[in-house]
Amino acid sequence: MVARPPACKRAARVMSPHDLPPVVVRDARLDTVRGALLVIMTIDHLAPQWVTRYSSESLGFVSAMEGFFVLFGVAYALAYRRVLHTPARAWSKSLRRALTVYGYHLATLALAFALACAGWLDGPAWLARAADVQQFGPGLALWAAMLIYRPQFFDVLPAYVLLLLPAPVLLRWLCRPGASAWVLLGSAAGWLLGQWFNPWEQLARVVSPIQWVWPNLLTWQAPFVIGLFCATREPAGPWLTAVNSRSVRLLCLAIVGVCFALKHELISLSPSLLPLFDKGNLGPARLLNLVALVLLGGWWMGRFAPASKVTWLAFLGRHSLEVFSFHILLSYALMPLFAEPLVMPVTLGLLAAALAALSLPAWLHAVYQRRGRQRAA
Repeated sequence: MVARPPACKRAARVMSPHDLPPVVVRDARLDTVRGALLVIMTIDHLAPQWVTRYSSESLGFVSAMEGFFVLFGVAYALAYRRVLHTPARAWSKSLRRALTVYGYHLATLALAFALACAGWLDGPAWLARAADVQQFGPGLALWAAMLIYRPQFFDVLPAYVLLLLPAPVLLRWLCRPGASAWVLLGSAAGWLLGQWFNPWEQLARVVSPIQWVWPNLLTWQAPFVIGLFCATREPAGPWLTAVNSRSVRLLCLAIVGVCFALKHELISLSPSLLPLFDKGNLGPARLLNLVALVLLGGWWMGRFAPASKVTWLAFLGRHSLEVFSFHILLSYALMPLFAEPLVMPVTLGLLAAALAALSLPAWLHAVYQRRGRQRAA
């Protein structure tokens, strides 16, 4: 009789943290994609419609924001699965990261409120677009710090803070043979509940007169969980082997093609079907579009070595938290300029300068890290 291998060795679908190398090697491909998403998001927040029609949701009903949540899950799984065998360390590391993200959120909020109070953003163009006097009223600062109220562009970091709290448990279950299905079912149940209920939007509207469409964390946890799930699958396991098959790729291409045609009005979309593509609650058709793009993107990235990169984009992506926080302030400061009627060369020149400015926080953080390593040595 041949002895059966342990369960953790029998299941080829997941990667055990015990078998992983102790040193985390950054994947330059992920940094490059994250940097590209930062560039796209900056363009979408600043540029006029004749530019954003090509950048915003260019591949269907999926924006850069969905990409950030998926990559957040992937990056978290790659960085934290090595400490899962010591739960206390996993919780401590995840909590420290949540506090770091929260610190960046608070600092960016404080600067945005200071700019508003100083009157930098007080102009007809800005008031018509975002009603900054109401959005940054003094009474809203405390609610914003408590993550209940979120001004425009302040959606991602608060969601990251809240998702980091249960992340160690989710990741541990996804790495446990036979338990990943329960995580996926729980995520699906939360997403389904979120189609009818958005608790954060209800809370925010109690304290703010602004009628933003706040992304619903009950539904937006799904891209994060998708990222966690994909990053914990064995490269040669049955799940990734199946999704990388030619038939699955053709199906994903068909889904993305139909969504692309609907988004760009090559095919007429009935108004009654618009809720299926809703961004705030991550409607079912929008989620399907996202899953198809994630599978195609994973297959495409797998054709390149982990060290493959576009240098500038990878540089931005490596310091994404700093660049993302800076891009929010940059968007608030420059939106009045872009709201004015400008000739095309001036618009493109301003946009190029804004994109080049994204390198500043990345460079400053890189210098800070290098000096920290020198002091430690």
